[in-house]
Amino acid sequence: MATPKDFIGISALQEVANQVFASVVQGPAFANPEEMKRLGIKTISGVQYKRTMNVFVRKGGTTRRKDMNPTMNGTIGFLKERVLTAKLSWFKGTDNIDHYCETVFGVDAQGAYPLSTVAVEAVIKTHADDLYNNLWWGDIDNDVPGASEEKKAMGLYDGFITCIKHDIEDGVISEANHNLIHCEAISAPADATDSSAYKNFRDAYMSLDPRLRRQKVYAYMTPETAINIADGYALQSYGTHKLDVVDGGNYVIPELPKLTIAPVEGMGVGDRIIFSVEGNLIYAVDTESNQTFVEVALGSDNDLRDIVFQCQSIQGAMVASTLSHSFAVTDGPLQSTDFQSGDYTNSNLVVTLAHSDSDTGKIDAKVKVDGVEYKTPIETTPNQIISLVAEDSATYKFVSWSNGKTDKTIQLTASGMNMGLTAFFKKNG
Repeated sequence: MATPKDFIGISALQEVANQVFASVVQGPAFANPEEMKRLGIKTISGVQYKRTMNVFVRKGGTTRRKDMNPTMNGTIGFLKERVLTAKLSWFKGTDNIDHYCETVFGVDAQGAYPLSTVAVEAVIKTHADDLYNNLWWGDIDNDVPGASEEKKAMGLYDGFITCIKHDIEDGVISEANHNLIHCEAISAPADATDSSAYKNFRDAYMSLDPRLRRQKVYAYMTPETAINIADGYALQSYGTHKLDVVDGGNYVIPELPKLTIAPVEGMGVGDRIIFSVEGNLIYAVDTESNQTFVEVALGSDNDLRDIVFQCQSIQGAMVASTLSHSFAVTDGPLQSTDFQSGDYTNSNLVVTLAHSDSDTGKIDAKVKVDGVEYKTPIETTPNQIISLVAEDSATYKFVSWSNGKTDKTIQLTASGMNMGLTAFFKKNG
């Protein structure tokens, strides 16, 4: 197939893909290295599907005064297996060859085609964003037949919170094991004298296994919870003392030097807190398998002028040790929030019927989109021409559209992103 003379070529696109290959292999570890370091999350490589880690569970209280005629033969403990399961994720997308003709952008001072870099790096960054979004709330059970696309995007691998949920369900994390601890609500101060948020947090910390408190401990929590604790700490000293901010966003408490409060945007909403030693939360990637790759190809079954991007990676997460001297979690609530990668996820047209005055009655008029009465959001494609018609009823008369047009019939060009339009009606008479 003949290609435009100014097309940068598949080899040029593939070369850019090769240059950013590491970001696919390492995902969040590459895309957000400073964040991973701030949170004390350990990255390991070479994990293909499963990695078994053995934690030695020591039996205590076995030492005795020496007897010259000993009969004692004590048990030293046992090995506990912890399994990290990694999953294969992939992205495949198409664009058109005409978008990669450098007639507009030309070449830069080094003779490179800037658009080629932008295009490939956009694909890779979106993939890395999706992987990072799964770091806490990812759940492989989300990827089931019939699930929404948004839910499937959060089913790439089990994130830390999902791993913890499974361990609670299995009894590995429990009050009896002293790694599930009670914590009173950590709410915003009710007034200028309310320091309960900090006091409740401190009480929870002091209830941890003393062996855990003797180590460097991260307290992972939502940013809101961290702010409430910081405000409570300041209020108990009438504003004369504040928590110190270190490492690009962590808090430290002067009286508790081994403790680091680590706000995590991806934890959602709620006041559940995860306590863990450094490096105990593990993000695993595969750097060796031939299943991890970035490829660019020319032509598809739909259009021989399509540019096809495909990238694959293998990744997973786990809490290495849930023993009370390494880990604990509070019993507070925690809920996920919406996650978004890229600049948009849907390209829907949403039409709303509204009153143009103070009337609050039910509007029995209608809007047709491409000849069909509008009832639910309509998926669109970039540059698609859409026809909308407002139809009066016996009770309501069309007034205008929210874009200022007053004709009942209008046309829109789809932007490729979500669009919203309101049809205003007024009651007759």
